[in-house]
Amino acid sequence: MIDRSIVPPIQPVDNLILPTPRRYELDNQIPVYEINMGNQQVIKLELIFKAGRWHEKEKLVARACSQLLRTGTLKHNAHEMAHFFEYYGASLGIYDGFNTSNIQLYCLSKHLERLLPMLQELLTEPAFAQDELQKFVTLNQQNLKVQLQKNDLVAYRVFTESIYGSSHPYGYNSTEATYDSLDRSNLVEHFNNCYKSNHCNIIISGKTPANCRQLLNRFFGQLEQGQLPDLDYPLMPPVERKVLHQVLDPSSLQASIRIGRRLFNRAHPDCHQFYMTNMILGGYFGARLMQNLREKHGYTYGAYASIETLMHSGYWYVHTDVGKDVAELAIQEIYTEIERLQDRPVHHDELDIVKNYTMGMQLTSIDGVFNVSSLLKSLITAQLDEQFFYEFIDTIKNIEPSHIQAMAQKYLDPDKLTEVVVL
Repeated sequence: MIDRSIVPPIQPVDNLILPTPRRYELDNQIPVYEINMGNQQVIKLELIFKAGRWHEKEKLVARACSQLLRTGTLKHNAHEMAHFFEYYGASLGIYDGFNTSNIQLYCLSKHLERLLPMLQELLTEPAFAQDELQKFVTLNQQNLKVQLQKNDLVAYRVFTESIYGSSHPYGYNSTEATYDSLDRSNLVEHFNNCYKSNHCNIIISGKTPANCRQLLNRFFGQLEQGQLPDLDYPLMPPVERKVLHQVLDPSSLQASIRIGRRLFNRAHPDCHQFYMTNMILGGYFGARLMQNLREKHGYTYGAYASIETLMHSGYWYVHTDVGKDVAELAIQEIYTEIERLQDRPVHHDELDIVKNYTMGMQLTSIDGVFNVSSLLKSLITAQLDEQFFYEFIDTIKNIEPSHIQAMAQKYLDPDKLTEVVVL
């Protein structure tokens, strides 16, 4: 019998191996990454298109196009499509981002062949019905009115616009007027340019059938090519310190704080070391910002620092919501923690905790076929390969306090940070 009073030994996470997918191309050169793993008879299929904000000619067209894809084809309306996928117990999701739009299907392995014709129809005969576009506009305008009453959402909008500009795809914000300006012809043009074979990657994972390649080729191997619009979005020159305080509601009891700056994408040589620096400052529940603002002072329920890595750029920011009466004190403590990271090397015990935590996160990222699929998608969309994953693991294991301090000194200069507070 196991003696439950004895704590089992803690084993370090080591030798993480990222499963290698089977890669092949369809007749029209769409690259396919097949991950045949697991015991459950389920499949996740993702079609990833270069169809996000970066590739739109008019504001909000990418989002409207992706959302209207699921509202019907020339042969089936929205209700019929929804009933079809529900009948087979499948789940269809379509998600738009800054650089890509993703069509994601979860289903039982045995139903894949029955479901693919509808996906093919969605990609070859979308309706983009005018009445569905009007519903989309009306619903999102209503949602926008609600969102603009929330401090945290307004703070995010102000922050991203301040570091990228109001005309950049990473910085512009939606308004009622931009929704009103949406035109069906622009959606059709965006679809015909972007949702094409030469702008697509396919990832299929789970218990895939033996004829998986043949099935994908039958339904997606004849998709035509398209021409992405030739667009260029130069970044604004790096900004010096900027302070933006905005009163949304004089009676509000809460202040939303965002402090950060524009940085780099995942291909940058400092990406891994800065990630670990961010972890120590505010990347997890036990990080310094949480210990200070929550545990020590009781200013907030949560204070974090995050990195957003985009295809052509990236940004870093501290985010927290505090009582209006302690907003200035909280901001002072945020800068205190940044300066402490710059002035004194991290103790090895604290760094070891973060190393172990981060290694555990990486272990989770390859635990299960769908997690592997998500990790692979993040690499593909960033135009990276598996070597990026192994370089990150190496950084986690070998990073030293001096590296953390150097990153903080190099990138967290308070004179180069943008400070946004919305009351």
